[in-house]
Amino acid sequence: MFFRKVIYIGESQGQAIYVHVDEPRNPLAAPKSKLLNTAAARGNRKHIILSICALLAMSGILQILPATRFFTGVYSYGTLIYFLLTWLLEVILLLVIVERALYKNVSLAEPTSKENFRRAVNSNLFWNNFSDKKVTLSKKLFAWVFTVFMAVMGLVGPISVLSMLVLKMMGTPIGSEIFPLSLMGILPAVAALLLWQNNMIRWLKAVERYRNHCVKKEIE
Repeated sequence: MFFRKVIYIGESQGQAIYVHVDEPRNPLAAPKSKLLNTAAARGNRKHIILSICALLAMSGILQILPATRFFTGVYSYGTLIYFLLTWLLEVILLLVIVERALYKNVSLAEPTSKENFRRAVNSNLFWNNFSDKKVTLSKKLFAWVFTVFMAVMGLVGPISVLSMLVLKMMGTPIGSEIFPLSLMGILPAVAALLLWQNNMIRWLKAVERYRNHCVKKEIE
């Protein structure tokens, strides 16, 4: 199956919390990876955003300074191979890092308490973007729209760049645009991350099923 059965929920008391999508009433806990630190990530979000803005600004400055040549020569099929290898490396590196951060010790996961599950849900960075802690239709729609959009961009972005290189840029001088084009591999990497490693849609579904089961159990 393409989609994993056990998905990451969040952190609780130094452990990574998971749930089996077919049995959400039984949360699991495993020792978390050293790469996984939600608290630090939450505190660093502003720095990450500022870093991205700085990179975008730098790319914009380089675009208006065409005389700046860090690469010489013209676009060729060798350049095409360079892009493909660079994008592949970006995809592999990002997915390997996230896989080790979220699922390194998942094989050691054992049943845990619903209190740990609750803490894990509340620690999730995606969940903390919302003021109300409920699984609603609007959140589901947002997760679907964002996931589908990134999946399409992950496919269309690199294909568009390759088409532009083959049809329009072959034989033209290499300029500063090679830097943002070299980062295009991040799009398919993020698409794969959202679809397979950290799927928001399945995360919301697991949380909803778990809470519905708890409510049903309390009523009974």
